[in-house]
Amino acid sequence: MMRHLIYLIFLTPFFSVNGQELTTTVSDSNLMIGQPIILNYKVKTKIDDSVIFTPSVNGIQARSAISSSSLSNKGIEFEITSGFVDTFIFEKDAKEWVGRYVITAWDSGNFILPGPKIVINDSTFHFASVSVTTHLSDAIDGMDIYDIKENYSKIPPRPFALWHFLESNWRWILLVLVCIAVFFYLKRINRTKPEEVVHTTSLKERTLIAIAALDSAKLWEKGKLKEHFVELSFILRSYLTSRYNVSLLEKTSFETKFILAKKGLNEGTIEAIARILSESDMVKFAKSEPELMAILKVSTLAKQIIAETSPLEFDNAK
Repeated sequence: MMRHLIYLIFLTPFFSVNGQELTTTVSDSNLMIGQPIILNYKVKTKIDDSVIFTPSVNGIQARSAISSSSLSNKGIEFEITSGFVDTFIFEKDAKEWVGRYVITAWDSGNFILPGPKIVINDSTFHFASVSVTTHLSDAIDGMDIYDIKENYSKIPPRPFALWHFLESNWRWILLVLVCIAVFFYLKRINRTKPEEVVHTTSLKERTLIAIAALDSAKLWEKGKLKEHFVELSFILRSYLTSRYNVSLLEKTSFETKFILAKKGLNEGTIEAIARILSESDMVKFAKSEPELMAILKVSTLAKQIIAETSPLEFDNAK
């Protein structure tokens, strides 16, 4: 079935809206049941545009290409056989976002994969839909394909006999008895052991440890300044996501400020968070190269934000 992937036959519907070019491609539009195909989505935008795409996790729902007057108008779900991956390709004054699924179908018919939505600068756009045809196998001239008909005979059950049961299952019975004996033995031993006090690391401690480890790595000395700021931004967003029970990992800086304001954070703290995220974006997208003192100052500011927004901790609290 994988031979169809050797020849990439791309169907490429695309359109341009307000400077953005949205493209949908599929590696093969005529496939056998169970054959994986690649479904690509691309969009070209300006270098400073924000792009947010929410991928499907369980599967992609396709509708039948047959008209609604037909009795066979039921759609199917294409299985996602490989997790969704996406990336950015940067050019001089533009960037291209590329997202990819590997999917397959387990039913035959003519189907339409609807184009998903994507958010660019707080505006929603839709990719073009593509049509695919699935079938059981390649047709052979002069030979019809029929469903498999199974014939079987019922074997009458053997009358229950305790001796036959013990003879056939004595190993499993012995194993169960041994497990029960071991369980009660361990339970008896554990009663005499003192309870161990387990110290649970708080969200504040885990986050500060992560920032300290990142600073100790000194990625900027290894030519990985961008990776340093990407990791710092991720640590801060993860902390705020857990602390305020919101989703900030895929949000823009503007959306992050708006969400935190609704959570009741004071304006000074929000501006400090926005300053760190803005510095990270400048390094990631504008290739800014701050001095060492500026890098350490941003890490220190992140630690201050975490300390200010964390609840008070008491060592002797019970």
